Amino acid sequence: MRVVDFIVKFLKQKKINDIFMLTGYGAMYLNDAVKLAGIKYYATRNEATAPSMASSYARLKNKVGVACVTAGPGATNALPGLAEAYVDSSPIVILSGQVDYKQTTHSTNSKQIRSFGTAEINIIPIVKPLTKYAEIIKNPKDVKYILEKAFYMATSGRRGPVWIDIPLNVQRAKIDEKKLRGYKIEKTKEKNSFLKIKNNLEKILYLFNKSQKPILILGHGVKQSNQIEAVKKIVNILKIPVIFTRFTNDLISHNKKFIYGISGIKATKFTKKIMNNSDLAISFGCRFSPQFVGHDFNALKKAKVISVDIEKDELAKKGQKIDYPMNHDLKDFIPYFLKFLKKKKLKKFDNWNSNCENFKKNNPIIISKFKKNKKNKLMDLYYFMDRLGKISSKNNILVTDAGSNYYVGGQVWNFENGQREVSSYTNAAMGLTIPLAIGAAVASPRANILAVTGDGSLELNIQELKTISHNKFNIKLFVINNGGYVSMHNWADAFFKGRRVDNPVDTGDGTLILKNVAKAFDMEHRLISSTNNLDKILKEIKRSKKPLFVEVLTDNKQIIYDAYKDY
Repeated sequence: MRVVDFIVKFLKQKKINDIFMLTGYGAMYLNDAVKLAGIKYYATRNEATAPSMASSYARLKNKVGVACVTAGPGATNALPGLAEAYVDSSPIVILSGQVDYKQTTHSTNSKQIRSFGTAEINIIPIVKPLTKYAEIIKNPKDVKYILEKAFYMATSGRRGPVWIDIPLNVQRAKIDEKKLRGYKIEKTKEKNSFLKIKNNLEKILYLFNKSQKPILILGHGVKQSNQIEAVKKIVNILKIPVIFTRFTNDLISHNKKFIYGISGIKATKFTKKIMNNSDLAISFGCRFSPQFVGHDFNALKKAKVISVDIEKDELAKKGQKIDYPMNHDLKDFIPYFLKFLKKKKLKKFDNWNSNCENFKKNNPIIISKFKKNKKNKLMDLYYFMDRLGKISSKNNILVTDAGSNYYVGGQVWNFENGQREVSSYTNAAMGLTIPLAIGAAVASPRANILAVTGDGSLELNIQELKTISHNKFNIKLFVINNGGYVSMHNWADAFFKGRRVDNPVDTGDGTLILKNVAKAFDMEHRLISSTNNLDKILKEIKRSKKPLFVEVLTDNKQIIYDAYKDY
C-alpha cells in the first residue's frame, strides 16, 4: 500500500472519523487517501482555522483531533491555530504535506538556505517550540513508528499538539505494513510514585484539618485527566468552597452547594473575597495565571497553597508562591485522593461556608439593572449574555472568543443546565468563535451550538461562514454589534486619555453591514435590537435547526466588570 493509505488506515484504527483540512498540491496524495478511506473531511477556507477546529473537536470528544494542510504557505498559515492548541493543551495531530524530500530545505542540512522547492519551507524547526513532538518522515518505513509516537505524545502527560511533515515522494511510496517497526512506550514511572502520593495525601489532610478557611481550586488539569466525576465526589466529601479557572467554568453547575464559579480579575467580587480570606488553597491542575490570581499575584495572600500539577515547571515558576508543590498526574492522584478521603473523618467548616455564601449574596453582578432599555440606549451585553445562558440547555454548547463576549460570558454563565463551553481560554483570541463552533458541531452533531463573537472578531475568520452554511451546521452565531473593539476602546479611554488607534477614521471599524455579510455567505440574518421579548426571540432562534447569523445591537460604551475595582 501507499504510505498515505497506511496513514489513513492508522487514523481509522484510532477511531478518527473526522478531519479538518484544506487541500493542496503538497498534500495531494494524503488528500486522496482520506477521500478513498471514507474519513469525513471538512474543507476549511483557511489553514489557520483547521487546528482550532480540531482543538475544539478534541476537547469535546476527549480524543485526538486531526488537521491536514499543504506545504509551504499552507503549513505556515496553520501556525496561529497550532499556537492556540499548544497554550490550551489540546491533543491534536497536524499532518502537513511537503515537496519531494530531495527538494526540501531540510535535506540540505543548512541553516542559511531559506527555501529550496516551490512553495516549500522547513516547517519542523518552526513548529518544534509549539509542539510536544514534530518530525518529518524521510524514510517511508518509519511511518508507523512516527505515527504511534505522535499519538502517544499528544495524549500522554500534559496533552498538546504534534506535527508530522510528509514529503510527496514519501506520500506515494509503496510499503509492506507487516515489515514496519512500531514505537515502544518507555516506562518511566518512578517506583516510589505511590508512596509519594500517599505521603502527600497525609500532608494535605494535616493542613486541611489545621485550616479554618480552606478552598478547592479546579483547573484545566481536571478535565485533561478525565477525572471529573471523581472530583465531583471529592467536592461532596470536603464540603468547602470551590472556585474555577476559565477552563473549568462549565465543570459543575454554579447553583450547586459549595460551587462559586470563576475567579480572577474579570470575574466576581465574591470569588475574589473568598480567595483573599482563605487560609488554605488546594489546587488541582491550575497554572495560577495573572488573570486568575491578580497581576501582583496576591489574591491568595493569606493562604498556604498546595498545588498538584503534572508539570514540574508550572510548580517552580515565578509568580504565585506555592508552599507545597506536588508533581503528580491527576489521572493517578485523584482516584487515590478520593479513596483516601472516604476513610477519613473530616473537619467541618460551617462558619466559613456561611461567610462565603454571604460574600456571594452581598456582592452580585447586578443583572436586573441592565434589563430595560433606557431611552436611546442600546442593550447592555451583560443582560444579553445572561439571558442567553439562562435559556440554553444541556443540549447546548456555548462558544466565545475574545474581548467583551469572552469576559461577560465567563462572569454571568452559571451552567445550571449542564451546558458545556468552548473558548479561546488562554489567549482570548479574536476570531476563534467561528472555527471553535465548527469543531464543536462536528464533535457533537446533535448539539445546538450557541456561539458569540464580536463585530471586530468576525472579520478575522469571516471566510468560515461559508463552511457553516455549506455543511448546514446547527450553529447560531450571535454577532455583537457594538461599533467595534469596545474592549480596546475601554483600555484607550482608561490609559491614554481617549487616544484610540482603532477608530472609524483610521481603521474603518464598525463599518460592515452585517446583514449583507450574512447574505454573502448564504446565512439567514436575524436582528436583535432591544430587550423587548428577548427570551421569546432567543427561544425561537434556539428551536431552529438551521444555521443562523444573529446580529445583536449592544451598548457601544459597554463597561466590563472588574472584580479588582470599586464600583
